Order: sequence, then C-alpha cells, then structure tokens
Amino acid sequence: MRTTLQTALASFLIATVSSAAVVPPAVLPDVPKEHVAALYLAGDSIMADYKAEEFPQMGWGQALKTYMKPPARIHNFARSGWSARRFRESGRWESCIASKLQKGDWVIASFAHNDSNKRRNKAPKNDYSTPEEYKAFLAGFVNDVRAKGANIAFTTPVPHSDGFREKDGVMTVDGGAAGLAPYRQALRGLCAELGVPLLDINAYAEREFPKMGMEKSLALYMRIKPGEYANYPNGKDDHAHIRDAGAHWFAQAAVALAREQGLALAEFFKNPATGRR
Repeated sequence: MRTTLQTALASFLIATVSSAAVVPPAVLPDVPKEHVAALYLAGDSIMADYKAEEFPQMGWGQALKTYMKPPARIHNFARSGWSARRFRESGRWESCIASKLQKGDWVIASFAHNDSNKRRNKAPKNDYSTPEEYKAFLAGFVNDVRAKGANIAFTTPVPHSDGFREKDGVMTVDGGAAGLAPYRQALRGLCAELGVPLLDINAYAEREFPKMGMEKSLALYMRIKPGEYANYPNGKDDHAHIRDAGAHWFAQAAVALAREQGLALAEFFKNPATGRR
C-alpha cells in the first residue's frame, strides 16, 4: 500500500512541476528614459572648439560649455572655415544635427564670416553665398528643426575688429565691417519674418565695446605679441578671430541675451554673472 501511495505522490509532483514549467515568465513593459534636452551648435571658426596647442585661440561655443547647467548636454559641431552653404551641401547639418534632434532640443547657429567671403567660391571650399542665398540656407535649417519639434536661435556674427575706430578718445564700432553688413541685415530680416529668436551679439558689441574702450576690446581678439605665448612664438595679428577672453565675453553675451528675451533656451545656462542657476 505504501509503495502505491509513494508512486502516486511522485507522479503527482512530477506532473505539477512539469505543468508549472510551461508557464511563460511575466514580461514587464519597457520604461522609456526621460529625454534630457540637448543644445547643438552650428557655425564657423568664431564658434568652434580649438586644441590646447592652439591656445589662446578659442571659439565662443567652446567657452559656452562653461556656463551649462547639468544635466544639459552641448554638442559643438561648428567648424573652422565653414559656411551655412557647406554645412547643408556637405551633409554635415543632416548627419550631425538634424537627424539627431528630439522634441525640446535647441540649436544655436552662427554664420556669415565665410558666407560673405567672395574668395571662397570654388570647390572644395565653396562657402560663398549671396545674402539672399545665405538667408535661404538658414530658412532651411529652421524648417528642419521645427519639423522635429525642436527649437532654433541664430546669432549675428561677431564683429570684425577692422570696424573699430577711435577719435578724440571716443570709440565707435561698425559691426557690419569686412562685408558683414548685408548678411547681418538678411539674418535680422529672416528672424523677424519667421519668428525665430535672434541673439544679436553683433549689436551688443557695438553698444558695449565703446564703454570698454579700444584697448580692452582689441584684447578679446587674436592680436598676440611675439613671445607672449609659446604656441605663437612669432605672435599673431588676427583681426577676425577671438581668443579665450573674447570667447567668454561673447558666450556670456549670448547667455545674457537669451535671459533678457525670456527664452526657454536660457534654462540651459547658469547665470554668467554669478555662476549659479
């Protein structure tokens, strides 16, 4: 009798275990991670990153990283010598920025120095555009960004220091010097037409540099004396590009203008005056 009961019990346990084994495990739904908004930069050498061996040359986009609030991310795709035309036609705009944008992201684009250079009108450096073409390329960027539910702001170009004048101790700044005037105007018109935020760092410099004076304003540019920096033993007399002090000055100007306009873009940045949120 005991053997029969033991056999029956063993059979019952085997059947129970076998039956339980075929029950599929519960599948938990994937919980999507919250998207952390990113800031993308598109521009030229005035915005680009530079290597340590090129110091003190620095782009203001490189300096802008200093003022970011965590966990926001910044991706600087500005490239030395590039224009809005080359960004579009090379595929860099699509592959590095447009294809990666998500809702809530921002783009800051800053062009004009190479777009306005008529000497750069042949391959492989086909950067020159008329003001009308320049405006059309920028409008295309706006359409791409908005199609992704993202946001874009433009900045006017950093003034060329050839536009600085001083007479009887009074400094004036022509931010449209070196061929920038029609491109600056085209950009301002585009932003007004499409309702795009404009960080007018060009006009900001026209207003603030005279208060600083000629010496301090020129000190923001790559006007390096021989022997002043090991990276430039012979010095450098560059009237267009900015150095570390200039990069931070214009980065702070962009942040200040975003805050003044109450843009959501300003939420990316600390207060440059205090270093706090």
